[in-house]
Amino acid sequence: MFSLQGKTAMITGASGGLGEQFARTLSTAGARVILVSRRINKLESLRDELGNAVAMQMDVSQKQSVKSCFVELEQAGEKIDICINNAGIAALTPIFEEDNQEEFESIIQTNLLGVWYVIKAVANQMKHHHLHGAIINIGSVNEDMFSYKEVTAYAVSKAAVMPRTKSLATEFPKRQSRINTINPGPVQSDLLGSPNKHDADFWKDKIPAVFMAYPSDLDGMLLYLASNQASRYVTGVAFTIDGGLSCRSS
Repeated sequence: MFSLQGKTAMITGASGGLGEQFARTLSTAGARVILVSRRINKLESLRDELGNAVAMQMDVSQKQSVKSCFVELEQAGEKIDICINNAGIAALTPIFEEDNQEEFESIIQTNLLGVWYVIKAVANQMKHHHLHGAIINIGSVNEDMFSYKEVTAYAVSKAAVMPRTKSLATEFPKRQSRINTINPGPVQSDLLGSPNKHDADFWKDKIPAVFMAYPSDLDGMLLYLASNQASRYVTGVAFTIDGGLSCRSS
């Protein structure tokens, strides 16, 4: 039911953290994996490790970069069955500090517009090749359930993920493709810098499950949503994986 043999999966932001784990998981399930990142040199060792993989440079925040990448894929005869919209950036954006707004704008450009550029490109490719595709957006529990201090730009960018998923789900069925979202809670990844013991101890006191997740804790949901056999009746839905964090009000 969870075999992805014969499928091709694209993972954006595949150079580390969740993206790297997603690539390994989908590859192990049998998919041919297309690794995408702004820094292609960071993908080369993972590509070599996986074997049946391709590494490509793409900056999701730049519309032309996304278009060029998909043109290259088309010319190479690649057809994307599964797309994991994982690329994203995070930073503190406190309102009571002098700055030139570049950090805020960069986060919105990458996490909000960048995801749209990729969805549009891959959805139209799926339509052109009559594929029963699966698009999985990586959101965050931070979108509306659990607020962190001074991360307004990140929260705004992730809050847009679910409305977009629901709206697009109404357009996709005629094309036999599905779109869903995974909202992770705190995960030990490199998005906000290297996790350390302090991070784990901090979250342990706040998460009902009393531990901070590893990227591999998302594997089950990822495979479920990627498989047309396992989740063929599932679209427009968000799945929160946060150890119960969102059950708490503070």
